[in-house]
Amino acid sequence: MYRLRWSIPLLLLLQLVARPASAQGINLRWGSCPADGGVRNTAFACNNNLGQRGFTCSFLLPDTVSARSVSGVIDVVAAGFTLPDWWNYRVCRSGSIAINSSAAGAVVCNDFMGSCSSDGDFTAILPGVPAANAERLEFTRLKCPTGSPASLLSPGVEYLGPVMTINFNRTVSVPGSQTACAGCGTPVCLILTQLHVGPSAGGVTLTNPAIAPDGNVITWQGASLGPGGVCLGATPTKRTLWGEVKALYR
Repeated sequence: MYRLRWSIPLLLLLQLVARPASAQGINLRWGSCPADGGVRNTAFACNNNLGQRGFTCSFLLPDTVSARSVSGVIDVVAAGFTLPDWWNYRVCRSGSIAINSSAAGAVVCNDFMGSCSSDGDFTAILPGVPAANAERLEFTRLKCPTGSPASLLSPGVEYLGPVMTINFNRTVSVPGSQTACAGCGTPVCLILTQLHVGPSAGGVTLTNPAIAPDGNVITWQGASLGPGGVCLGATPTKRTLWGEVKALYR
């Protein structure tokens, strides 16, 4: 009886210690969110101007938040010393990237913002930021229809953020019509550096990957992550450059 009196509180304590904390953070995947089968890498033969690829931001909150918008930042970082024209969405391929919530059908992930024909936009497209081989994309998505009340979001639930698409326009030249934008075949990393959930004044800003160590990164044409999360291209000669880029996120 004496042992039983002590063993019950001890078991309860062990259960509390062993219970994992609620997952929280941000995700980025090609196609759908991780829970709906989104993938890490995608490739394209760069042989036509048709079709598109979509990629999805998602997030898990640490606490309850009242929200009707999600904004954030994605850095496109190429495996080279300059940003390829194919990834320059202000100049050579202006209009080839868009926010399109219908491009990913949420099944497991919760799409609290609904679906409208125009429910988000890029607030800034900055080639050369934060480095010569990079481009910063700043974006926002609003709950719709316009004027919808805020939703009360729960911790530990994976919610769908903005879904984006890039089309293949100007990948190859069309005689007498358009020239190609070079660099489609260059390996690239896309890094979701932050998501802000809630009103612009207030809410919560998430910067850590929900899936450690780099669930907030997707790759193009087989780019890879080396030790310490350094983004690498196909050749080891770019290691010094990638180390400099990685230092910007520390």
